[in-house]
Amino acid sequence: MAQFPSFRASEKSYSPLTVNDADLVKFGDSVSANRVVITIYKEDLDIFLKEKIDPSLDFDLLQQTDLITFQNKIATANDKTLSADQIALYNVIQENVEDLDGHILNIKSIDYDNATLDDFINMHFIAESVPASQGHFPLFKVKYHQALKQLNAVSDKKRVLLENEKFIEAERLTIIEEKLQIRANTLKTKFQDARDSTNINYNIFKENQIDPVQHIYAKDNGELYFVNESALQFNTDAAVVNTEFAATFFGPLRVNFGTVLSTGSNDEVAVMDPTTPIVEEVKVSEESKQRLITGGGNTYLGLELPLLYYSSHRFTFFGYMRGRMSLELDDFSDDVDTSSGVLSSTGHMVLAINSDDRAFNFYVQASYGAYTGASAFRERLGVEEKVFDFGLITAGVTIKDSMRISVNLKPISSQNQLTDGKFTLGIQFLPNLFKI
Repeated sequence: MAQFPSFRASEKSYSPLTVNDADLVKFGDSVSANRVVITIYKEDLDIFLKEKIDPSLDFDLLQQTDLITFQNKIATANDKTLSADQIALYNVIQENVEDLDGHILNIKSIDYDNATLDDFINMHFIAESVPASQGHFPLFKVKYHQALKQLNAVSDKKRVLLENEKFIEAERLTIIEEKLQIRANTLKTKFQDARDSTNINYNIFKENQIDPVQHIYAKDNGELYFVNESALQFNTDAAVVNTEFAATFFGPLRVNFGTVLSTGSNDEVAVMDPTTPIVEEVKVSEESKQRLITGGGNTYLGLELPLLYYSSHRFTFFGYMRGRMSLELDDFSDDVDTSSGVLSSTGHMVLAINSDDRAFNFYVQASYGAYTGASAFRERLGVEEKVFDFGLITAGVTIKDSMRISVNLKPISSQNQLTDGKFTLGIQFLPNLFKI
């Protein structure tokens, strides 16, 4: 609805700025600048050393043996020589890995150039050991989603075993499933803490902007969301229910489809027009005015393009353009005798403030734009011009990212009959019931 911003300031999801084709964090870009100590399990490194250098090598031996001695050993035993890449890997591990407690190892510095070790760390490092700071946000996002994929894979396999009555094998997977669930929960907390400490800026006029859809709408690319939002706005003369049935994305452009159902206690309200030499009464349908606040029409196809966005833990600022094509249908409104079309183009600015626990998000939104439509649509609003302006200011609060309560202040328009009206209350639910 026009008086409700469609983004969700209390639950944002941002894409990492440095991810390679394998969906892994590139440590040299995102982590090593902070000289982070990465923690891994010793048993994982032992397997890695045996696969990548020699089956006889493990971390204990690597600690006790210099490279020349080890090369001589495998040359004597197996008539084997190490490649240049294996030698480089041997040296970087020996120089940078330390034994922490016999079970967990620390990589003291990851300021190196070795793709093989980089890939290994991506898969095996213990992300829970890294501080949840702003600089580590890309890392936690990737590792959290990796943990979810692993958890889902184990859960699916366990489900198949239970269906086939293989209860012992399923019980073993239960232990693994519980460990993965604990890890996913820990990473989720780290991810959220790192996210909340991160200030995000987005400007469509600047280059190298990454995933504005996820920044602003907390949505995933390529997914279609059904019954995304449902809202009721009302005053003593009319009520409108707006349901956004579906929304999807084309790059930064958000496309949505929905319906507006309205009803009114009386058909028309007489408004005095002081702009004419002789004071006249202009008949305005309060029900049509309430639909106008939503963008007009009973069914609509809308486009939203974000222009500016800034978000921190406390504040969110958001500017976007909206275009909408609507139909006012006589079967769906009490005040409509003739169906008509409506077009609108509006600009929106939103300022929001989050509470400490992000359970409450207080916002003010200003919107203003141009509207046009068939003569029947304009007659119900008492407008003679083919194109007219209309805007309003809305204030409200989002509660736990699931419900909004708002109030529309006095509208803004060069059409005096549209600026005279009652305050409108609104209640919006954000269920995201289905997505495919």
